[in-house]
Amino acid sequence: MEDQFFKDFPIVISPTHLVQPLADSPVAVTVIDRELIDAMGVRQIPDLLRRVVGFVVAYESNLVPVVSYHGLNGGYTHRMQVLIDGRSVYDPVFGGVHWATLPLVIEDIERIEVVRGPNAATDGANAFLSTISIITRQAAEDRGTTLQTRIGNNGIRDLYVRQGQTSNRLDYRLSAAFQEDQGVKNRYDHQQVYYLAGRLEARPSADTQVSALMGYKKGEFQYGFEDPTTAPSFGLCFSPHTRPIHDGYAQLRWEHNPNATEQTVFQTYFSELKAKTAYQQPTVCGGLWDERTYLVRRYDADVRRRWTPFENARLVVGAGARLDQVEAFDQVDGFPGSPWRNDVENQHQRLFGNLEYRFAKGWLLNMGGLLERHSLMDGEVFFSPRVALNYHLTDAQTLRFGWSRAVRIPSFLEETWNNDLWAQKGSLAAETIESREIGYLGQFPDWGLRLDLRIFRNRTRDLLNIVFDQSPLQTLNGGYATITGFEAQTQWDITSTTTLRFAYAFTTIDSDNPFEIHYTNSTPRHISDLFLTHQLRDDLMASLGFNYVSNMEWLEGGTPVSSARYLDFHLARKLKLPRSTGTIAFTAQNLLGDQASYLDTNIVGRQFFLTLKFDLD
Repeated sequence: MEDQFFKDFPIVISPTHLVQPLADSPVAVTVIDRELIDAMGVRQIPDLLRRVVGFVVAYESNLVPVVSYHGLNGGYTHRMQVLIDGRSVYDPVFGGVHWATLPLVIEDIERIEVVRGPNAATDGANAFLSTISIITRQAAEDRGTTLQTRIGNNGIRDLYVRQGQTSNRLDYRLSAAFQEDQGVKNRYDHQQVYYLAGRLEARPSADTQVSALMGYKKGEFQYGFEDPTTAPSFGLCFSPHTRPIHDGYAQLRWEHNPNATEQTVFQTYFSELKAKTAYQQPTVCGGLWDERTYLVRRYDADVRRRWTPFENARLVVGAGARLDQVEAFDQVDGFPGSPWRNDVENQHQRLFGNLEYRFAKGWLLNMGGLLERHSLMDGEVFFSPRVALNYHLTDAQTLRFGWSRAVRIPSFLEETWNNDLWAQKGSLAAETIESREIGYLGQFPDWGLRLDLRIFRNRTRDLLNIVFDQSPLQTLNGGYATITGFEAQTQWDITSTTTLRFAYAFTTIDSDNPFEIHYTNSTPRHISDLFLTHQLRDDLMASLGFNYVSNMEWLEGGTPVSSARYLDFHLARKLKLPRSTGTIAFTAQNLLGDQASYLDTNIVGRQFFLTLKFDLD
C-alpha cells in the first residue's frame, strides 16, 4: 500500500530507522543529495548546511566551524547530534562536534539527512534540537581511480585520491586527501589536514552484507589572536599557538534482509580523538600557559530488527550500549590540580522502538521512544517519546502533527571539570525539551513545485549555563527558553534545465534565566536562502547561491554580529578525454565581500578556487 503514496518524495531513514517516504516521516527532514553537493562546489562540510532551512554556519576559526539550529549555543553546538553512517561523532568532553577534524571529506559523502526537530526517540540524548545524519558512498559507486586537485586564494591547496573496485561478492574503496588554507582573517589560522579512509563490502549470501569501514584524520591547526584586542572577553588570552588533533575510527556493520519486510542490523565501532587545548591566564597576555592533551575513546554496539507485526504496520526495535572514556594530561606550566576529579567515563545503555501503523485510509501513525541510562548522571534513566500523526490529504499532499520530548545530558566538562580556571561540583540535571509541530508537504507536478512548511514550538527547561562573571567559572542549571517559529522550503523546477530552491525561517526565543545569558538573541529572527542551478549545456552547469542571516549574538565567548549576506557562484564543465572523464570547476564564495563571523572582529573574506578532477577507468 505504501508504495502507492508519494513515490516522488525523497526516501529517508534517519527519523525512525524505517525506510520511509518523506511524507510518512514523523518529523521534518531536509535531504542534501550528491547532485546538490556537486552543484554547490564547496570545500567544507559545514558550508553544505547553509542550504538547510533555519541553519546558521559561522567560523570561529578554521579549527572551530560553528553550525547552529535555533540558537542557544556558542562555539560548541551542544544540542545537535551528528552521525556518520550511524556512528555518533558528538564529543562528550566539550559537548558538540569537531567539524574540522571529522575523519571525512565531502568527496566521500553520498547524502545528508537533516532532521529538523528533536530526534531523541531514535538517536537518544543530545539529539535535542536536530540530528544531522551523514551517509557515505557505497564502495560499488566508486569504481576505478579518481584524482582531484584544487588551488585558490587564501592559501587553498587540496588534493584527493580515490581507488575502488567491485566484483560479484566484494567491493572496496580507498581514499586519501590533503587540505590546506589560511582560514579566517585577523586570526592565526593556518591549517594542514591529512585524511585516509577505507571501505570494504562483502556479500557472503544474496541476503546478507558485511561492511567494514575505517578512517583517520590528522591535522595541525594554528589558533589564537595576534592582536589581543580581538580575543574573546571571557578571561582568557589565546596567544598564537598550534593545536595538533588526531581523529580516527573503525566500524563493522552486518545486515541481513531475508525478505522485503524483514531486516536485522548489527553495528559496532570504536573511535578515538586526541586533541590539545591551550590558553593563557589571566586576560593580559603573558600569563602562564595551560596546555592540556585529552584523549577520548568511544566503544559502541547496537542491534535492531525491523518486521511487519500485523497488517498495515511496520515495527523497528533495537538496543545498544556505549562506553565513553576520557583521559586528560597536564602539560607545560599547567595550573595546579588535575582538570578532572578523576579520569572520567560514561556508561550508556539504550532501548528504542518505533511503530508505523496505517490505521485508516490516508492516516498514518508513528509512535516510538527511547529509554536510556547514563552512569555520568548517577545511573538516572531517561525516556524520550514521540508521537506523530500524518494525514494524506491527496496522493501529493500531507499534513503532519507531531509531539516529542528529548533530553541533553551535561558534557564531561560541564559535569566534572575542576581546576583553578573551572570549578565544577557535579550533580547537574539534564536539559529537557518538549516540542510540538504542524507540518505540510505538497507536490504539484504540473508546476514542477515541491513545498515543505512547518510551524513549531519548543519549550526547554533546566538549561545548562556557563557563568562567566565569577572566578573560577562554573556551569549551572537555570531558566528556560521557548523557541517558536515558521519554516518554509521549496523546490521549483522552472524548466528541465533550471531549478530554484528557496528556504526561509522565522524564529523567536522567549527566555528567562538568572545568569543574564542572552538566549533571546542567540538565533537570527530571519534566515533566507536562495539557490539556483542551471544546465547551460549537457557538459556545462552553473549555480548561484544567496544566504541571508539577520543580526544575532553568539554565546559562550562569541559576540553580537550584524546581519550577513553571502553570495556564492559555481561553474563546472565536464571533460571527455581518451581514457578518462573529468570535471573542471570554478567556485567563488562570499562575493559580496568581508562578513563578520561568530566574533565581530572575525572576518571571512572572498574565496576563489579552481578544481580539476579526473576519473580513470
